[in-house]
Amino acid sequence: MQALNDQMLGSRILQAGAAGSKPNEAPGSLLTQLSNADSFVSRGVLLLQAAAFLVALTLQSMTTDPHTFPFSRVPALFLLTMLLAHALLKRALLSLRAGRISVHVLMLIVLLGALFLGELREAATVALLISASEWILSRAHGAVEAALQQSLVGAATHATRLAAAGAPRGNAVAVRIVDLLPGDVVLLRCGEVIPTDGRVLHSDGMMVDEASVTGEALPADKPVGSLLLSGTLVAAGVAEVECTARAEDSFQGRMQSAVNEARCSSSQTEEFINRFAAVYTPFVVVGSTLLALITGDLGRGLTALVAACPCAIVGAAPVVQACAFVRLLSDLQVLVKNARALEALAQLTKLAVDKTGTLTWGCFELSEASVLAPDGSREELLKLLAAVESRDSHPLAGCLVRSHVGCAAAYSAGKGPAALPAVDNFTRVESMGVWGIIGGKVIGAGSAGFLEAMAIDLPEEAVRQRQVWEATGSAFTPVYMTVDDDVVMVLRLEDEVRADAAAAVACLQSLGIQLAVLSGDTKRAADVVAAQVGIQEVLGKLKPLDKQAWVQKKQALLDTGVGDEKEPSDPEPGLKFPLLRTLERVGQDGSSTTRRPQEVVGMLGDGLNDGPALAAADVGIAISSGLQLTTEAAHVVLGSGGSVLLRFARAVRLARRCRALITQNLVFAFTAKLLALSLAATGDLTLTLGVLCDIGSLLLVLLNSLRPLFWALEESSRQ
Repeated sequence: MQALNDQMLGSRILQAGAAGSKPNEAPGSLLTQLSNADSFVSRGVLLLQAAAFLVALTLQSMTTDPHTFPFSRVPALFLLTMLLAHALLKRALLSLRAGRISVHVLMLIVLLGALFLGELREAATVALLISASEWILSRAHGAVEAALQQSLVGAATHATRLAAAGAPRGNAVAVRIVDLLPGDVVLLRCGEVIPTDGRVLHSDGMMVDEASVTGEALPADKPVGSLLLSGTLVAAGVAEVECTARAEDSFQGRMQSAVNEARCSSSQTEEFINRFAAVYTPFVVVGSTLLALITGDLGRGLTALVAACPCAIVGAAPVVQACAFVRLLSDLQVLVKNARALEALAQLTKLAVDKTGTLTWGCFELSEASVLAPDGSREELLKLLAAVESRDSHPLAGCLVRSHVGCAAAYSAGKGPAALPAVDNFTRVESMGVWGIIGGKVIGAGSAGFLEAMAIDLPEEAVRQRQVWEATGSAFTPVYMTVDDDVVMVLRLEDEVRADAAAAVACLQSLGIQLAVLSGDTKRAADVVAAQVGIQEVLGKLKPLDKQAWVQKKQALLDTGVGDEKEPSDPEPGLKFPLLRTLERVGQDGSSTTRRPQEVVGMLGDGLNDGPALAAADVGIAISSGLQLTTEAAHVVLGSGGSVLLRFARAVRLARRCRALITQNLVFAFTAKLLALSLAATGDLTLTLGVLCDIGSLLLVLLNSLRPLFWALEESSRQ
């Protein structure tokens, strides 16, 4: 319970670094040995305490003459039970030195008070129950830590090294994974866990199961040059892999660090409990003292003190949240970076959703290209276009490059068409398009907004071609290619809606969450996709700052209504939307008299052009590949494979269940405290029963808090 004393009684039961080990750490490492030794000693001390107490209790119940041997040793056995709880004295003194009245201080007062009254049995009972509760708490921490390790770390502790960094090839040797260095070459076979991040040097049909990272059930082919993530599984083939990072700096290490940081963070609920405990605990001491003085019964005052101890109240939230972090990561491939993000996820009322790469796969295909220049060659224009777009990372750019060079892997390996021409002065125009200089000509590509920004007129022929495509009723994205000041080609790109999008939208709407599509694409293209998935509110032609403005507008305290927005045309640098998040400013601004019920606004996007909106939202959710799972802009990161949107909907549902569980814990804890206090005040509760009530309520809260580890989610998320 040491962590209960953090931040004026703190609300974190989990002790940092108590039972876990670093990713892929060998069982024989010094840290693991020390952890196991500490656990063994703690268990041994508890068993010795229990034995001394039970022997003393048995002897006391058997004798009529306490002065004869062995019955005369009963007081010594009770004292031994108390002395073995020396950690209580140590932690209480540390709390007093820090200027805090902690749980251990309250228990030490009760123990010393019982000694003063000559109640050795009651004092020994207090000591034994405190030690038992601390051991059970450490076991609970171990259960959460074990679940985290199971979700992050493979069973392997050694890898087969073919060559050390910078050294010639030698005999294959087994080395500890924690000893691998960047540049080492390891041999990976089917069924083995990838030990560190690496790059494939030689591959014989290697395929990797990345379900633990992305949620994608189908193994991915890994040709030469592919990047690998630690913790993923070799599903087929054999490969030689060059390590690119140490184990602690690889994907698994970064993920565990991120989860540990999340577990050590505090939600608003925890901070409120901490502030309450900081006031409540001294009040309990004063109230118990007054009760003892008024009644003239020190025992009654001590009983009230222990009955009012806020252990169960303070422990209501942290274990629930830790279990939630583990389940979200292990079962749904959802990384929540801190407790506030988890809380905001549970309170979500409005969600803005990007279209490209979120509701759709973001894998565009070029379905048609209409050349407008009378002397233009389609293949030559596509080659120039691919050269410029090869410098960009947008999904549209990847499609345009593939349309000319074919398979990206083949092109990277030098098996594609002739090398693309060099591009000078490459420039991105916000999220609307790109341009560069090739052979003295300015080659550009982008949306109608890009043409406007470049002061290029849209020819009637391009407008007519777009209208012909629109008449088909399908969703598409038009891209205009320019050479100098002329539009020379218009391209039709199509994207596929995710199969789980409609089901995920329906699930989120059933939770009372209002959704809106915010897209940089045309309003028509966004409308078509939104209609397919069941979203009514749609905004198109939005720049990144426009999306940020929408989020901030919904966060504003003044009632702005729903659905009254007009499509912004240009970002306004002087937008009058407060940058502070609504969640953090509630109750601080007393000037407004037209407040509405609090809105908790989320932004779900692929992170490419959504950075400002992700950062501004109360909870920003990014869909990213494994290599980007620790992206800074988002508070929540989703693995990109499989039914990602459905996994997100289930994550929201899980967060809400955990929030309800915390409320349940708090109601039970407060009810138990009020009942115990009323019995203590009337003298109907003994000191021993008071201790049992306090420790028992804490343990019941703890057991209830572990339930998320065993909840069954609706369906497997790895589809």
